Amino acid sequence: MANKKLKNFEYANHTVSGKSENINSDDLAFFECINGFVFIICDGKISGSSEVKPSALTTERLKYYLENEYVENPSDAVYNALVYANGFIYEYARKNPEFNDPRVSCSILLIRNNESYYCVVGNSTISFFNGKRLFVLATDLDAKGKSKEKTDDALSEGFFIGEKQNIIPEVNREPLIALNDDMIMLGSDGLSDVVTEKQVLKILGDPMPVQTKVFRLTDMAVHAGSEDSITVQLIAFYNLNHTERKFVPLTLKGKKFIKDVNARRKVKTDDSSGEDQTSQKEHSPIIENLKKPAVKYTLLALGILLVAYMFYDLFLYNPVRPVKFEPITNQEQLLEEPDEEVTVTLENKIPDDHIYTVQSGDNWSRIYTQFGVCSWFIRNHPPNRGKFDSADNPVAGSRINIPVVYSSRRDLNPDFYQEFSIEKTGTRCENADQEFLDNFKENHL
Repeated sequence: MANKKLKNFEYANHTVSGKSENINSDDLAFFECINGFVFIICDGKISGSSEVKPSALTTERLKYYLENEYVENPSDAVYNALVYANGFIYEYARKNPEFNDPRVSCSILLIRNNESYYCVVGNSTISFFNGKRLFVLATDLDAKGKSKEKTDDALSEGFFIGEKQNIIPEVNREPLIALNDDMIMLGSDGLSDVVTEKQVLKILGDPMPVQTKVFRLTDMAVHAGSEDSITVQLIAFYNLNHTERKFVPLTLKGKKFIKDVNARRKVKTDDSSGEDQTSQKEHSPIIENLKKPAVKYTLLALGILLVAYMFYDLFLYNPVRPVKFEPITNQEQLLEEPDEEVTVTLENKIPDDHIYTVQSGDNWSRIYTQFGVCSWFIRNHPPNRGKFDSADNPVAGSRINIPVVYSSRRDLNPDFYQEFSIEKTGTRCENADQEFLDNFKENHL
């Protein structure tokens, strides 16, 4: 089990043997190299008399390539590393008969400049959590069935690393751009085969620490009776300057990620580049019913009747007799009471503080994401004096006042939110200080 916090993300991982295994067949790696931060999960069956574990050898080769060969395009770096590892494992198995039928699955994630590139070969899965929903970024569960199909053509494309001489991994060309509190999860099929989407969402959405989430996920798979080894790597992002979330799932060859996940459909193909861009859409039985002829004609008939009724009601039907109005001659009747004067005071414009209980794992970035208030204004707000630790960080369990009058969110601070936009406070709130606050009070309060 490893857990570490870096500048822009925290990661944790864990791996355990399956119910029917004496030795853990999975292998994982997490390291920083010349190409960026790399996270890997490899899953290979241990068979034959070889003492070399296929998953460990694959991880070693991927790490060797990425640590020694810098590639300018991060997507190409992932692609090249997988092709190199596949060729090495294939030749190793050919020269060492005891290294019987390696067939290694692999999920790999490369983060460079806070942009993520990913690929899956075989039965592994990579998914993305945006705080509410779980999206499949890459998976190929059909590989499990196809891997059993034997062919004499050694030059054909393999679905697993080491299965064939050639492999064509699919890596995202457009980077994944995450926002604060987003997560990326790498998992072996020991997890994805036995847990449901609802179970995963319940754990990822809980404010428990990242390390605890990983333990809970692996324990859940163990209790569900997973026969295969279970490995999870979870990366949680924070302190990012990104303002827009972007990601493109890879072409999904498999039918499912985990139980209860809706079908995904291919929606766009760029013939000029040969790359597929996919979007995830939910299957709707209502839309399917609307496509049936009987339903379509019934709705059409109702539409015609509705238009006919509107025409009759507007132009033909007139049950009210015309009424003749006499002009008002009495001047006193023209006098109206003046409207009640509405007094808008400064107090009406200043929103009340929000009382917030600091949660475990909270930092200033998370609190800013929720309220849009720079930490300087919170730390120097009079009701909050003495409520922070020696480094002026929030303390879990304490109750602090969030002065939303200094918020950049319109829904919380409708009158002054523009005065606290990122352009004015700075992308890292570096402009928030006493002078900034005094100028605001002088001009608006």
